[in-house]
Amino acid sequence: MKKLLIVLLACLIAFPLSACTSGGNKVESAADENGDYHIAVSLPYTGTNASYAKYIEMGLKVALKNLEEDGWLNGDGTGKLILDYYDDKNDATEGATIAEKVVSSTEPYYLLEIGSFASGVSYPCASIYRDAEIVQYALTCSKSDYLATSGDWGFSLSMTQDVAASRVAAYDIKYLGFEKIALIYSNDSWGLETCKYYTECAKRLGVELLASEKYDDGQQDFSSILTKIKDTNPELVMCFCAENDIVLIRQQAETVGLDCKWQVSSKSRTSNVLQNLGDLGEGLYGIYAATKDMSNPVYARYYNTYAQMYPDTFAADGNTTQKYADQGYNCLLTTIWAIKETQKTGTTRQSFRDQLATLTDFMGVQGPLTFATGRKILQVQYLSQIVRNETTGELEWVNYQEVNDTFDVDAVAGLK
Repeated sequence: MKKLLIVLLACLIAFPLSACTSGGNKVESAADENGDYHIAVSLPYTGTNASYAKYIEMGLKVALKNLEEDGWLNGDGTGKLILDYYDDKNDATEGATIAEKVVSSTEPYYLLEIGSFASGVSYPCASIYRDAEIVQYALTCSKSDYLATSGDWGFSLSMTQDVAASRVAAYDIKYLGFEKIALIYSNDSWGLETCKYYTECAKRLGVELLASEKYDDGQQDFSSILTKIKDTNPELVMCFCAENDIVLIRQQAETVGLDCKWQVSSKSRTSNVLQNLGDLGEGLYGIYAATKDMSNPVYARYYNTYAQMYPDTFAADGNTTQKYADQGYNCLLTTIWAIKETQKTGTTRQSFRDQLATLTDFMGVQGPLTFATGRKILQVQYLSQIVRNETTGELEWVNYQEVNDTFDVDAVAGLK
């Protein structure tokens, strides 16, 4: 009896970071005293990227709703995920302050952190999470050296810009056949990287850009930039910018008389751009992942729950889910998977990280997800365009998936 009491007392003292099995052996766990796991979420709820934060949170909450319907992690109503949301204001200093709070917190004890949206916020925080040995799931961070900077502790569902921007250049030059190209990009870490890699790939493919113009966060007047570009007489203007910015740029291009083709990166290949540009959007090129398919049971369930939870947004977006909500959903879905896979042996920060790194052919919203060597996400992308539906007369984004059957974009871009 005395030995049994000693074992029980040891278990109680060690909780919540450990629990006891029936044999008296300790199983390490990051769960709290109720068996729940806490996750910190840092997103820009205020500032220029607030719309992205809203969508990502929506995706996270749809995943939580589905998990709750399944009886949470254990299937019996126990093992909840509790998400705490922080506003980093799209500011690196604010993001670092939140990161320090997250890694030092013991009540709650966070298993991981999700966020931020912008690379310019996630990247400066990478070393904080790395040194504290806690996963930073920077789901949309595409900075080329983010994964290396984060040591073993950083993950992202967005491809790095050395891949993404080079792919865009390859499509523009070798498939669409443009040779007279001007570039507009945001003056931040993401924009600077995309400009660098797009320019370098274009040069390898034999094209020197006519102009390369940057703009500052929050800028409203693009007339001087557009006038400079107009003087170069481009066939195509490639824009690495936020969804609100491309709307202003495109509207003001009409005012200055800049008449050419337009292309955006995947960041602005969104339903918001389609809606807000109206007829000005027709012909706009973009880059996107695989078309969402209701034959995929993962997407079908997500689609139905999303439509029920956010009917107004769902309808406004053309009865579909939004791409950054998709990212949020995929992020939490893979998080849930990694926790469940480690629960029997103990879900700790280390075991969670190790499990997440093994993700292979995991079915997400738009097909399988894999973290390859160095935790780089593998994802197929397609050239897409806003076109007018011949039947309805409505404008819509269309993926040209058949292009990839004959055009090896990664080979053309020098990525393999």
